[in-house]
Amino acid sequence: MDKVKLDKFKREIATQYDRRQDTYDTGEAGKWHQVVECANLKPGQKILDLVTGTGMVALAAAKQVGSSGKVVGIDISSGLLAVARQKIDTARLNNITLQLADIEKLNFARNSFDRIFCCSALPLLTNVPADLRLWRSFLKPEEKIGLCVFAETAFIHGVVLQKVARRYGINITMSDLTG
Repeated sequence: MDKVKLDKFKREIATQYDRRQDTYDTGEAGKWHQVVECANLKPGQKILDLVTGTGMVALAAAKQVGSSGKVVGIDISSGLLAVARQKIDTARLNNITLQLADIEKLNFARNSFDRIFCCSALPLLTNVPADLRLWRSFLKPEEKIGLCVFAETAFIHGVVLQKVARRYGINITMSDLTG
């Protein structure tokens, strides 16, 4: 896949997720397809899956929209997209396209999608209101965006560890905890 131009922050995010490509589908990530179950998808619809990762949501959506539908999966991690490509090939699905791109800098036509999904990416975005407005412009009138977001307490252990370490003069960043 082609390279995508990213700032330093997003390059670090992509690197962290590239490192997790072999274990990404375990744990809570394995439940993200549930957003598709609530979406009432129909055959022939066009779906945009932002931060598609290893394609869990895209695959579930592709099966529901069928061969007459289309799913576009976007991510900044080439490693995760490689895993998604393998899963798509194994499932023999021809209605999914993957793109290496920054979800904050997309350029799709207005009113071109029936649904948009974005799972667990909102905390990593630089301007959530602007991004939601951008994505909304891609939706047909009266259609919906499905979001999966972290619970308010999802990162409490890491935050507590950072605060305790700081008392002892140790600065821990979140990448230290995941890398």
